[in-house]
Amino acid sequence: MYEAIVIDDEKWVIKSLIATIKNQDYFQITKEFYDGLSGLEYIRANQPDLAFVDVRLPGMGGLEILQAAHTEGLRTLFIMISGHAEFAYAQKAMFHNAIGYCLKPFSRSELTDSMQKAYQLLEERREEEEAAAAEQAAEESADVFVPTHLTSSHKSVQKMIDYTEQHYREDISIQDLASYCAINANYASQIFKQETGITFISYLTNLRISYAAWLLVHTEQTVFAIATQSGYSDYFYFAKVFKKVKGCTPNAYRKEQENSASTPHKIPESD
Repeated sequence: MYEAIVIDDEKWVIKSLIATIKNQDYFQITKEFYDGLSGLEYIRANQPDLAFVDVRLPGMGGLEILQAAHTEGLRTLFIMISGHAEFAYAQKAMFHNAIGYCLKPFSRSELTDSMQKAYQLLEERREEEEAAAAEQAAEESADVFVPTHLTSSHKSVQKMIDYTEQHYREDISIQDLASYCAINANYASQIFKQETGITFISYLTNLRISYAAWLLVHTEQTVFAIATQSGYSDYFYFAKVFKKVKGCTPNAYRKEQENSASTPHKIPESD
């Protein structure tokens, strides 16, 4: 449920509002305020999701609260409440982005309609923020190579996988993994293939070449430097392995990826 507060100088009005909107699943009233200034201070500090605000309040009226919140870019949504049905109040409230205007004595249907609107707006906002966060995370991850992660229910195999992901750029062997897991090297090789479907050497090679391919696309480093960073001290052997895995030389791969990125996709012509 989303957080809501009520700002009204009459306690019975607040109690009436709370009683009217009980048994709904949109909002929970967390705070009550009896003057405009203290209500606005709370909104500034905590930015609750929704505020029910009386038009006429001591210290600062409801329309002034809306105006201040609008000017300061606060995220709280507002539903105005009033015993006055003058069109001018409603018009001014809507001008300052109030999403509803409810009259006293309260009508449950009127309050529910306004709360449903607030709920929908908050849900849309949350979805947009989640999408933006996901997009940002994707952009950030593009700057960091993330190897494809294997998983295994076998404890020793999972330890070997995790170790390889952390040390694939180093000179490691199945013997190193066996020592790390305190098991026999032949047994380590056997259970690794049995659990993953590929040999340790194939897995290590795929990790290294995937990393090298990522560097070719995302950096301007020389192929020689990339070979070294990917765990290959012999440049010519690296080039041979890269071509075997990717089907082309490292330089050709880089050029192919650059051309692919710069070539706009054509829209198929309709018949």
